[in-house]
Amino acid sequence: MLHGEFEDPRRVEVFDPALLTSHVAQFLVRDEQWLSTLEALRRSLVAGVRSVFGGRDPEDRRGERRSPVGSRRTVITDDGDQIDTWTEVNLLDDGATDFRRHYVFTQGDELTGSATLRFHFENEIRTTVEAARLDVGRGCGGWPKEPVGTGEDGELIVAAAARPRGAWSVPAGLSAMCQ
Repeated sequence: MLHGEFEDPRRVEVFDPALLTSHVAQFLVRDEQWLSTLEALRRSLVAGVRSVFGGRDPEDRRGERRSPVGSRRTVITDDGDQIDTWTEVNLLDDGATDFRRHYVFTQGDELTGSATLRFHFENEIRTTVEAARLDVGRGCGGWPKEPVGTGEDGELIVAAAARPRGAWSVPAGLSAMCQ
């Protein structure tokens, strides 16, 4: 299992296949981060081998529904303590979204965690994946392979395959991934 940076010039591993987990694509906020990651992935894959990654489908607009009121909930721990939690969301002009999650504990202590995420649209994924010399099959709306936009979990799952050097065709079976 690889942990770390694809861009390390000393890295010579070749992967067969690659799975980008935990919605890693969402954390690649700037276009150049996303494209350079895809290009490094392509350099690391055996030709014809699949890479699968997923994230939240921006068409689902789930993040926009998160508000301090709509996301507020109380959790009772096993020892009876209460934790109040909610999320603030700020949409940014460049397609990114800032999230701040609040946790207030029974004793009054408050913790917050924040992140900036970008939810890539299917057409944006296709364009950048192909620019990185990967072939992309049909996307799925979730791990149960629903059509994009119909998954109950708001996911967008994409499978891409490393194109053989100089080739431009989609490998057999890739387009059938979500059928």
